[in-house]
Parts: sequence; structure tokens; C-alpha cells
Amino acid sequence: MPSNTQRIVAAIVTAGLFVGGAWVASGFGTGASDAAAPNSATAQNDGLSVNLHGARNTKGNVIVMAFDQATAFDNMDHTKAAGYLEVPASEQTMRFDFPDLKSGYYAVIAFHDENGDYDLNYDGDYIPTEGYAVSGMNDLNDMPVFEYSLIEPGKASDLTLFYW
Repeated sequence: MPSNTQRIVAAIVTAGLFVGGAWVASGFGTGASDAAAPNSATAQNDGLSVNLHGARNTKGNVIVMAFDQATAFDNMDHTKAAGYLEVPASEQTMRFDFPDLKSGYYAVIAFHDENGDYDLNYDGDYIPTEGYAVSGMNDLNDMPVFEYSLIEPGKASDLTLFYW
């Protein structure tokens, strides 16, 4: 029987591959200009705001998705995400604002796509080689659960990227 760590890694790897393939197939462009200021000093009162900390370098992009449906969250289906932003990576705190996400609660998934291939890459042991964060996860061994990941719009939420 697989351990919780193996389950988490498998889920993240599968989701990364799904997101990357779906992204390429969909023909989306980057939404770098849609993201708000690259530091947390900007005031935001409406909508969902996420402060993302801990990028280990400035390579590639950081992708943040907000979900309002458990199935889309569990499958990391970016086509059913309530919000999607992508910006160049920064070692500074990055702020992502979703001004249209004002009502309800949202679960957020972010990952640092260091090589720009829209996949969460992993090594031969299926350990992610790029950073990721999920609202409601406090460490690498937590299992992402939609109901525990929900955050409220109207105030900034802080997430930290995990690297193995």
C-alpha cells in the first residue's frame, strides 16, 4: 500500500502533467499583465488575493489557480478553475489578485514552473523537482483536501511554495 507521501507525490505529478498538457492543447497565453503588483504592499479589498512566498529563484513562471469546485480541484483541471494567473517567478513575495472572485470560498493551487514546460517536473523517485503550494497544506506530508483548502475572498491569504 502506498504511503501518504507517495500518494501526494503521485497526485501532484499527475495534476502537473494534466495541467501542462491541457494548457498546451488549449492555446492559452500567459496572463502576466493580469496579476497585481509583485509585492504584498498593494491594498486589496475586493476579490480573492494570494500572497505567495518562497520561490527559490527567478527561473520560469509561477502559476496560480483558484477553484470553486471539488472535482476540478482534485483533478487540477485548469479549464474549470474559477481563476488562473501566471507571472514570471520572483524571489520576492508575489501577489495574485482575482478581483472577480468575490463571493463564496476558493481552494488555491500554485506551482513554480521553473523550466516553462507547464508541467510539475519530478525525479526518478517521483519527487517533485519544482515548488508547489496548496491552500490548507502546512507541510509536504499533508494531503490536499478541497474542504480544508477553502479560503475567503476579501483578505489576502499567504501561501508558501514547498520544494523537496
